[in-house]
Amino acid sequence: MKAFQKILVSIMLTFSFVAAYAQMEELPKSDTAGVTGGAVIGAVTIDGKTYQQFALRTDIPIGKFGFGIDIQLLFDENGQIRKDEWDEWQDYIDKIYYIRYGKKDDPFYIRLGGLDYTYLGYANIVNGYSNMIQYPSRRRYGGELSFWIPAERYKGMPVAGGEFFFNDMKELFVESPRKSAMLVGSRIFYRPLRFLELGITGVADLNEYNAFEDRDGDGVPNLIDLYPRDKNLATDMDKISLTDWNHLLNDPFWGATREEAYQKLLSLGLVPADTIRMENLFNLNNQTSKMFAYSFDIGIPIARKENFKFDIYSHITQLRGEDRTYGWGVALPGIRMILGTSNVQNFLTFKAEYRRSSKEFLFGYFNNTYELERAQFIGRDSVITKQQQLITIQQELNGIYASAELNMFGYVVGYAGYQDLIGSDKTHMRSLHGEVRMGETLKKMLHFADLKGYYIQNNVQDFRQWKTPSSLVGFNIGYNYKGAIVGIDYRWTFQDLDGNGIIKGSAETIKTISFRTAVTF
Repeated sequence: MKAFQKILVSIMLTFSFVAAYAQMEELPKSDTAGVTGGAVIGAVTIDGKTYQQFALRTDIPIGKFGFGIDIQLLFDENGQIRKDEWDEWQDYIDKIYYIRYGKKDDPFYIRLGGLDYTYLGYANIVNGYSNMIQYPSRRRYGGELSFWIPAERYKGMPVAGGEFFFNDMKELFVESPRKSAMLVGSRIFYRPLRFLELGITGVADLNEYNAFEDRDGDGVPNLIDLYPRDKNLATDMDKISLTDWNHLLNDPFWGATREEAYQKLLSLGLVPADTIRMENLFNLNNQTSKMFAYSFDIGIPIARKENFKFDIYSHITQLRGEDRTYGWGVALPGIRMILGTSNVQNFLTFKAEYRRSSKEFLFGYFNNTYELERAQFIGRDSVITKQQQLITIQQELNGIYASAELNMFGYVVGYAGYQDLIGSDKTHMRSLHGEVRMGETLKKMLHFADLKGYYIQNNVQDFRQWKTPSSLVGFNIGYNYKGAIVGIDYRWTFQDLDGNGIIKGSAETIKTISFRTAVTF
């Protein structure tokens, strides 16, 4: 392993400065672009610890194929390489950011690796899912695929097709006895008539508890495991045998009672303050929680021109757990409009729905913050899954959903999505997604590599508390000056560890910071 690392470092140092830097979130999408890439030097914060980062990132297009590579070395304060990045075979898969063929609108498209935004159909079940929301502290290797079959009688329009995605192939190779599972979904559609499209969607999370990493396979998630690389230890008390523990507390030298002995030993630093043991912690092994969603949709393409597309559609969705059925939701009607120009492919994309749902239901269940909500700790011994949170929704809801993306001729791109569903007692179920980014035309004029800010919050009563487990906040800035790029990525996510409904303190706010410098040629 050490020899391999030395060779890898040598290769990176040799080649990293002869390639052009491409920010990972904005890797070139053109099939004809040349090889791009570069060296990234800076700092990144993972799990509250700061590392010095040296990374090589490249994008290699070959015809319709594309390869994104992300190899990084993280050094701690002692100059040691972070071993968690290199000690398992899955870590080497992580170095491939993505492999793709084609683009999403092509008759055949496939991508493996990082998924920034994934949708199925009308997004009533899978709505902007991302497996990169915890990057770089957690890397998932997912995939998405789409295809469609043209028909002469429909003037080249699709007669049938399908979509498929999965979140992380590494969830299939977890340590035994933990059960292998992952999040998978698919939609197929067929057009019996030119202006009538029928679709069926099915999605399954085969184990919600796979939201947690467990590096040593002892069943205790890394989040609460004080020794995540030792399967025999999870707490400080695990270092003390039960026999030694009883002997210490029953020794009259330390005190007349067990409590007196413990307080004396604690004051001397001879025993831990936290006396919980591994067997008393939440354990992933032999636990599963399955969640399913399926739907039927019908769409009527009203207009299908080069610069203008307009659909009317409806969908009905059912949520189901492993041993019980949850609620349903329907959109009737829904509209989708795409307006393009000769210079910008999609000048305006607009979508709106009237929604109605029963109790115990959420639209877009697998959304962009799903991996944060999938399963969450409350304290150290209790976990709540997103499925369990459905039970708290005990009213029928109805209201609106709308989203719009506006591309101002390549200068500024803005996106806004909003949902407001209301119950009989005026209870609200609101979601908000806002994003503003600099367009490609303005980037070239002002020499910016990137400039973007975003805020996401899903399924809350109101927006007065902007920090919730379903919130994602961040910004990216990258500036290019005569071939030198300086950039910063700043992102916040949140967890409610004590279950009091309030995000407070550094332990419940996860801050990910990445500073980058690069040289381009």
